[in-house]
Amino acid sequence: MKMVKSLLLGSAAGLVAVAGAQAADLPVKAKAVEYVKVCSAYGAGYYYVPGSDTCLKIGGYVRLDTYINAVGTFNPAISSATGNAFNSPGVGVAGFPYQTNDRADYLTRARGVFDMDARTATDYGVLRSYVRFGGQWDSQASAGSPTGGSLYFERAFIQFAGFTFGYTQSFFDFGRNYMLTTPYAGSSAWSTVIAYTAQFGNGFSATLSLEDAAMRTTGVQATSTGYAPTAWSATGGGLPAGSSTTGLSYTNYQEGQQVPDIVANLRLDQAWGSVLLSGALHQVAGVTPVAAGATYLGGSGSDSWGWAIGGGLEFKLPMLAPGDSLFIQASYADGAINYAGLSGSSQARATALGALDISSGGVISGAYYPIADAVWNGTGYSKESAWSIQGQFRHYWVPNIRSAVYGGYVSVDVPPNTVFATSVNMWQVGLNTIWSPVKNLDLGLEVLYSKVDGDAPLANYTTSPTGVCSAATTCTTVGGSTDVWSGGFRAQRNF
Repeated sequence: MKMVKSLLLGSAAGLVAVAGAQAADLPVKAKAVEYVKVCSAYGAGYYYVPGSDTCLKIGGYVRLDTYINAVGTFNPAISSATGNAFNSPGVGVAGFPYQTNDRADYLTRARGVFDMDARTATDYGVLRSYVRFGGQWDSQASAGSPTGGSLYFERAFIQFAGFTFGYTQSFFDFGRNYMLTTPYAGSSAWSTVIAYTAQFGNGFSATLSLEDAAMRTTGVQATSTGYAPTAWSATGGGLPAGSSTTGLSYTNYQEGQQVPDIVANLRLDQAWGSVLLSGALHQVAGVTPVAAGATYLGGSGSDSWGWAIGGGLEFKLPMLAPGDSLFIQASYADGAINYAGLSGSSQARATALGALDISSGGVISGAYYPIADAVWNGTGYSKESAWSIQGQFRHYWVPNIRSAVYGGYVSVDVPPNTVFATSVNMWQVGLNTIWSPVKNLDLGLEVLYSKVDGDAPLANYTTSPTGVCSAATTCTTVGGSTDVWSGGFRAQRNF
């Protein structure tokens, strides 16, 4: 009996298990699949993020640049912002502004960048967030460094109800450039901003922006550390006294910034083109210079305001060819000379212009000009001023071949009451041609001529008015003239 009971229970359990398995195999109603939908509200390339009302666009580019006598983004090797071009990968070579026979004549860079643009409609208008970043490989990433890779960061900002928060192009700038290089004449800087833009209709707008002053601070210098002659042994060679393999520079007596730059603009965008008028206020803060070798802890300082005004104009010229346009930009700055340009980079500032060639006999030729927002005059800081103008014209020969021609001039005026004061001028002309054999692929060549000169020769002295030089040495002062041909090749695929 016991055996029969066990058999019945086992059979029942088996039937339950089979029934359960068969129920699991029965077809059930599947969950609805959410497909990615096209979002046409903001233009081509946007898609709704599944499960949300946010539209997202993903893009970017892959690029190869080969530079001749240039670094970065076709920046000619003629300023402190391009100082690594004056160093070879070896050891013990001179930095900016010195040129050596073993310096690299060409450099290469490969860069990959991704961008994400997310937009959501709200009761206050469109909420937008934008990020653009990537990485790159350089054949020489910095002065005297070996080959290697690094991260690259370009944009990160939020826009909402007329406000812009984050890292983007300065609202002082027009934001146009047809060249592969960033011209030295004219402002083109990126910075962290808190800005508000009011739209008045018909393409007319006004913006008030607070921007990080660090991006615009060139520096302040004491005369004795910047414009005084540097000692140089005419017989033994070697670097000038007080310099090193990192090159020449001045001691920066810049104080910490207490206030951001205040930037404002008026802008009009129409079918025929665009026009911009902008202005900026920039704090010039410097500590009182102390004796060489002393450590500055506390003490007095000097604060004043620098300022800048600029404008840009772009005309669209479809009567010549579809896509043709002319761009003109001009600016003037007093105590805020980065607003006139001078760096050849959107993410760096130059503190000097020029290049010095050193012969085996110890003779120096070329040019070297420190630049700063202000210079110590003995009792306080006198502000330097600068003005610039540039023009660019772009022409489409056929829809997939275009060329651009560029000309620019920038001048820096040093206050006349400073010792060894000299003013410096820089002008550039350039030409490029870009072929797009298929959509979103650009193959381009560019050539650029840059010249730096000023109102003083690069002089040698056997004695010095300041007593820096002895009879056994010569002294090289600020001044001179130099030029450089630069350019290169770019292949870029956008996606």
